[in-house]
Amino acid sequence: MGIEVGTAVAQPGTLSRGMLRVGSLADGSPINVPVLMASGRADGPTTWVTGCVHGEEYGGAAAIINVLQGLNTDELRGTVVGVPVANPPSFNFRSRVSSIDGHNLNRIFPGDPGGSYSLQLAAVLGEEIARSANFVLDLHSGGIGAEVPLYAIYKDDGTAPVARAKELAKRLGCDVLWRAQGEAGLGGTFTSEAIRSGIPAVTVECGGGTFLPEHLRDYSYAIRNLLTALEMLPGEAPIQERYTIISDGAFLHNREGGLFVQDSRVGDIVAKDALLGHVINLLGETVDEIRSPYGDAYIAALRLPYYPTHAGEIVGEAIPVESYETV
Repeated sequence: MGIEVGTAVAQPGTLSRGMLRVGSLADGSPINVPVLMASGRADGPTTWVTGCVHGEEYGGAAAIINVLQGLNTDELRGTVVGVPVANPPSFNFRSRVSSIDGHNLNRIFPGDPGGSYSLQLAAVLGEEIARSANFVLDLHSGGIGAEVPLYAIYKDDGTAPVARAKELAKRLGCDVLWRAQGEAGLGGTFTSEAIRSGIPAVTVECGGGTFLPEHLRDYSYAIRNLLTALEMLPGEAPIQERYTIISDGAFLHNREGGLFVQDSRVGDIVAKDALLGHVINLLGETVDEIRSPYGDAYIAALRLPYYPTHAGEIVGEAIPVESYETV
């Protein structure tokens, strides 16, 4: 099939492994992105599944490893390129940002080969997907200090790849789709770089905090559903009776530090000014309240219960419901 990513080479009917060199440390040690490549015996598309663009969101890595090791390559069409850890300097320090230059990789695509390290990494990843990918699925979560429900994101710039991405997002097994638009939704992300290269791309959000069996189940279900929707695996990918379309939205910040207490649950749809959570100090007194800035707002993220929180951190994300779509 001729697909190569770093030292990983597609071999029909096998799972191959390799490394994509993306830089080096001060002592000369290479910075490598691990690559798993499952190849079917029959021709088909090449789908990239990536994790740990944000290094603390390690559930994606677990799901990619588990799914690719469990694929039956005799029934697979095409090739699945699994990248469990796309951002090694972030992953190695269990951090959302890079330990080398402090950048958030998911805000700086297409990068710059002559820029700081994360910009160089973004440029390499962008070149690799442009060269070999037909579809991209990027896995994210709430990270260590927050949780999110299961939902999918597609970047809406009105192009044909986006229309295809929305079709695929509807087949992943979740009934909430975030239609990201404008600079806030499109700028600098890994999936927006794929779209810029004409490649349909979808993000899946799931879990956070402690990685639980249900998170592995949901991630794995979404990955396999995508491959089924693309006819890379046999079967029928699910279609929901109704989809909730959300759009725009805002991160929510606290003004006082302390322990965050949830008053709503992720995935709830709440009224304007609904209490989402509050902050207590170490004497047990309430020192801050976080309320929804929108009516009919989908709670897409909340800080974990009793997570120590400094003033001005992100403690939630509220996104207005735009519409409902039925099949």
